[in-house]
Amino acid sequence: MGNPKREIAAERGLYLYGVSRSAGKKPATARIASPGIDGINPVKTVACGDFLCWISEVDHASFALAVESNMENLEWLALHGVRHQQVVSEVAASTAIVPARFGTIFSGEPALVKNVLSRKSGLEKVFQRVTDADEWGVKVFSERKTARVVVTGARSGKEYLQSKAAQIKRPTERDAELPGLVAALEKVATGSAPSGKVSGTQPNLLWQGTFLVPRSRRKQWDKTLQEFVERWDGSRRIEVNGPWPPYSFSSDAD
Repeated sequence: MGNPKREIAAERGLYLYGVSRSAGKKPATARIASPGIDGINPVKTVACGDFLCWISEVDHASFALAVESNMENLEWLALHGVRHQQVVSEVAASTAIVPARFGTIFSGEPALVKNVLSRKSGLEKVFQRVTDADEWGVKVFSERKTARVVVTGARSGKEYLQSKAAQIKRPTERDAELPGLVAALEKVATGSAPSGKVSGTQPNLLWQGTFLVPRSRRKQWDKTLQEFVERWDGSRRIEVNGPWPPYSFSSDAD
């Protein structure tokens, strides 16, 4: 959600993690245990009309400019990506949040409020779609061993980035069984995100998809996956990662 803002005129900026609904209440403190993106400043909230923006202060000289210069530095991105994801996940554990894109920085509160209010309609659409739902990733590998579901918990932003980097397109022409799984999962989910390009980084990876699953359908989701595990025993392995905040289903808020 939101394009990265790097307005470097001010000495201090506001780093945005995401936006939640305020429900007419503004907490005195955010009560977020995770450190802010710079590892120093705490996470706070800023009221933006009917929304709450989850932010922390950053120094332009030591951090805001570093975002731009370190976008190719994988070690730096992994560290700060984890911090970003930890804050988003902690907020998501208690309320629906529309995550901001990594590196979204505003020059101050007026610029932040103006940006969020200008996207009110898009944000409302996203909240209607993602409230009480989680993002799940599913991978299918070819295998000659016993098939099983491997659930990987959402432990860090680095793991999420690694899983997204491994996305590939749906090779339905290569495996006649895959369309059945896709159709069954889409029947349970309320949304699915486009897959990425073909990648050879994970051996035997046949397909990967990302889905938005209502929490009320979690048992149905698990049951559907288990049915395919049993059907594919010895020929394919299914791996699942999540639950995640709805990173892949927030584009309407941009």
